[in-house]
Amino acid sequence: MHRIGFHVSVAQGFLKVFDNAKALDANCCQIFTHSPRSWRFNLVSEDLGKIFKDRYQKKDVWPIVVHDSYLPNLASDDPVMREKSIESIKKEFISCNRLGVEFLNIHPGAHKGQSKEDGLSEICKSLNSIKEDVGNVTLLFENTSGGGSVLGSTFEELKFLLENTDFKCGITLDTCHLFTSGYDISNEEALEDTLSNFNSIVGLENLKLIHLNDTQGEINSKKDRHEHIGLGRIGPQGFKAIVNHKYLKNIPMIMETPVNEKRGDKENIIFLREMIEI
Repeated sequence: MHRIGFHVSVAQGFLKVFDNAKALDANCCQIFTHSPRSWRFNLVSEDLGKIFKDRYQKKDVWPIVVHDSYLPNLASDDPVMREKSIESIKKEFISCNRLGVEFLNIHPGAHKGQSKEDGLSEICKSLNSIKEDVGNVTLLFENTSGGGSVLGSTFEELKFLLENTDFKCGITLDTCHLFTSGYDISNEEALEDTLSNFNSIVGLENLKLIHLNDTQGEINSKKDRHEHIGLGRIGPQGFKAIVNHKYLKNIPMIMETPVNEKRGDKENIIFLREMIEI
């Protein structure tokens, strides 16, 4: 059975996540533990964590992935920014363990004028400094579109991060980011070529999550602009190939598509499910 879902809000409380996901006909989802644009946030309490964990163990909505906020930059050579970033990620690990959530998804960071090598090394060094707080959580490095000094847009960079972080990690492939960073997935043949490339460099066994988003940007444009499934540059044939791929169909797929006059979440999941070949 395909695991397909959305990023859902926790504004009504963590315990509403399950109902909010199911209302969209989703059987997996992604959440923030707090406002993604704020450094200040509280840890999930142990009491709330226990209630959530008990509910989560039913696995009718699984997996639930925590997405880190937008502010941390583990690659920074500014000691103040780096320490704030490390502390933020540490709190995310603690909250994930209290909730019983198995995956924490992060954007790797930006080198901001350092060499890429130094930036990548700083990410791993920063993460390794808090490995005692990881617990039962698998950290997922999300690939990026590669605009500016953002790291993690190439398979080689993702491989470096996996090999130099001293605890359990995996990869999230965002389809929008994949396409706009230069990897074609717009049809079955192109998808196979890209996955073969990924497998030879990173290893498909390290792929734990797919962010399923179409894109407004052209291939290799480096633009991170999400679009509704099938309405962007990847198009229907690309997504049909993805959801029916013999390996990918077993990986959880979470959409981060817009909600606007074109479509909402329900329309996207209906459109996607209609592509699935039994």
